[in-house]
Amino acid sequence: MTGENAAPARVRVVRLLRVRAGREADFVESYQGVLERAVRSPGHLREQLCRSVDDPGQWLLTSEWESFEAIKRWRTDPDHAALVEPMNACLHDDRWTGVFEIMPEAPGARKPRRG
Repeated sequence: MTGENAAPARVRVVRLLRVRAGREADFVESYQGVLERAVRSPGHLREQLCRSVDDPGQWLLTSEWESFEAIKRWRTDPDHAALVEPMNACLHDDRWTGVFEIMPEAPGARKPRRG
């Protein structure tokens, strides 16, 4: 992903999910349990859960990690599968996950305004 001498690139995991009707509260509750563990995982930087305004059954989950190795450690942790199972049980099978290298910001890139 990066040159040998370069610092490891941060990565963003993007998951596009469809929550089963009537399981939204269960999904959010189980996600909170996963989040509590993820934030203690070395290399985890931030996380965000979003629900579609146009299609309330569709959700977007993103997380940012210090490196690809950090997300790999999280995903291969022996407790990971059992931890995410209650959350995944709330989902339809039509889900998508991608892992993206975060590119350096272009010089002069504008920061979003707050407020």
